[in-house]
Amino acid sequence: MSGVRLEWDGKSAEVPRLHLPLQVVETVNAPRADRGTLFEGGSAAPDEWHNMLIWGDNLHVLASLADRYAGQVDLIYIDPPFDSRQDYKVRIAVGDDDAAADQDLSKIASVIEEKAYRDTWGKNYESYAQMLYSRLLLMRELLSDRGSLFLHLAPNVSHLARVMLDEIFAGQFRAEIIWQRVTAHSDTKDFGTIHDSILCFSKSENHIWNPQFRPYDQSYIESHYSNVDERGRRYQLGDLASPNPRPNMTYAWRGHEPPAYGWRYSTETMQRLHDEDRIWYPDDKSKRPRLKRFLDEMPGMPLGDVWDYIFPVNSQAQERIGYDTQKPEALLERIIRSSSDEDSIVLDCFAGSGTTPAVAERLGRRWIAVDIGRFAIHTARKRLLGTSGPDGTGCKPFVVANLGRYERQVWQLATTGEQLRAYLDFVIELYQAKPIRDARHVHGEQGARAIHVGSVDAPVSAQEIVDAADESSALGYHALDVLGWEFDMGLHELVQHEARARGVELRLRRIPREVMDPRAYDDVVFHELAYVKVDTDMKKQGVTVALRDFVLPNPDLVPPSIRDKITTWSDYIDYWAVDFTYGTSEGDTFHNQWQSYRTRANRSLEIAAQHDYDEPGTYTVLIKVIDIFGNDTTAKVEVTVP
Repeated sequence: MSGVRLEWDGKSAEVPRLHLPLQVVETVNAPRADRGTLFEGGSAAPDEWHNMLIWGDNLHVLASLADRYAGQVDLIYIDPPFDSRQDYKVRIAVGDDDAAADQDLSKIASVIEEKAYRDTWGKNYESYAQMLYSRLLLMRELLSDRGSLFLHLAPNVSHLARVMLDEIFAGQFRAEIIWQRVTAHSDTKDFGTIHDSILCFSKSENHIWNPQFRPYDQSYIESHYSNVDERGRRYQLGDLASPNPRPNMTYAWRGHEPPAYGWRYSTETMQRLHDEDRIWYPDDKSKRPRLKRFLDEMPGMPLGDVWDYIFPVNSQAQERIGYDTQKPEALLERIIRSSSDEDSIVLDCFAGSGTTPAVAERLGRRWIAVDIGRFAIHTARKRLLGTSGPDGTGCKPFVVANLGRYERQVWQLATTGEQLRAYLDFVIELYQAKPIRDARHVHGEQGARAIHVGSVDAPVSAQEIVDAADESSALGYHALDVLGWEFDMGLHELVQHEARARGVELRLRRIPREVMDPRAYDDVVFHELAYVKVDTDMKKQGVTVALRDFVLPNPDLVPPSIRDKITTWSDYIDYWAVDFTYGTSEGDTFHNQWQSYRTRANRSLEIAAQHDYDEPGTYTVLIKVIDIFGNDTTAKVEVTVP
């Protein structure tokens, strides 16, 4: 197959390689020593493994992973979006009861999430093919010599992808698995489409293969295991005769003459089988004894390439998360068990609802999961927290990471160059404001409001906001919008107080990731930051942190199907976590030491968290809240332990 190629307009084997380090933004279930920035200057040992949940464009993330993990991944499963012509939905649950709303994914996803993959169909198959091709080239680099790739697609594109994979993997084709998703249904124009295709290719002929089996059909059991012993065990009869001449096995056995070629087993083994009641004896001594093969000891039917017994996730399934595209855990379990070993690295760079890392965690594999959607990352985080490994003790430590400031630095150089003013003017223009050039901290104006723009490589600090408020007041502005990619954690209350003291009405707005993608310029929205209010109560060496309020500054932007179900401020909160000792180690990130979150089975949310300190001193407590749309908000308080 080496001479076969799939060609399309604009095909290119040049893959962007930015060599960007991954930036850890949260550690979950990890000791405090395991923090920092992956691949550069972090406190963890260079070769120490962390399971990873990564938010970002998988093209750049895969290139970064290849710098460190090339040739180390044993299994890649991906389920990329394909041209199904569907409006994908997620089911967003609200509050303590079962109130929920089916919501278009596009309504809660950022514009760039929607355009990055959905709009690959804008140029028909050519655009989709290039998107997939670039990523598959990087995936092959990541695979070990024993590694395999499983590419899950609809039949309308699988034929093209198979030719593409033949080129990339030099014909190392393993299988095309047909997964029958639904039972037969009628179609008014053509044959009903009831299956997906899962293409499997390996890096080499020496791929991992652990044989898998499926349960026997009842009709097969009744026809092949029709005998039942006195204990109720079904069995079939097998031959005890040797298929080849064996003179040393030619002996009489309990009054039965030997077969022409002798018995299959020695007298010692025959005696053991007899003692274990594994030999069936006919009443007629001229007939031959036979071996009992018990049904409950058989592994089942060897797994083939047509899977018609794994059902999709339905509305009643316990594993249901609420994604239209969620795949059943049984499907991923078959794939992961068959083509990886315990402790293998499993990668899914279109992670969606997190089925792949959840099953990998349960089966004792290491994992990397990537998705461009913040709601997907949040959903997967919650799912993993509720997943136990093989020992049943809960999920292993993992990190939440992104490319953060490193990706933004590269974008700034490519888009506006090294000149800071060009970058500021670019953001000001997207904000539909006018630039101001004769001030230091005020970079633009929108009507009567001053505008300050944060840098790409650092969070907006409280002092930065205070300086901008001072200058705004001095220039005669009584309102200030601060635009930032990130903000120092927990600064909302402090800076609002400082701004009010200067007679300045302050709004904090996030620069969305869409700014880095020209496809999204017409749809960029700078959302105002939500904020959370908390109370603390100290008793001896213990502190209780309680949520008091959660405010969305623009509730009118919430889809009506969800807004109508909100009865109190806490209904907006889906998850919150606390780091009770934030900032006690160099290069600190948010360390999740306690969390409460809503699940489909348990909608209640704890509002207070308690912690006992081992030593006296002053501690910073950082609270992270994630709302029902996957957006995070932080608050920071200091407590003193006597």
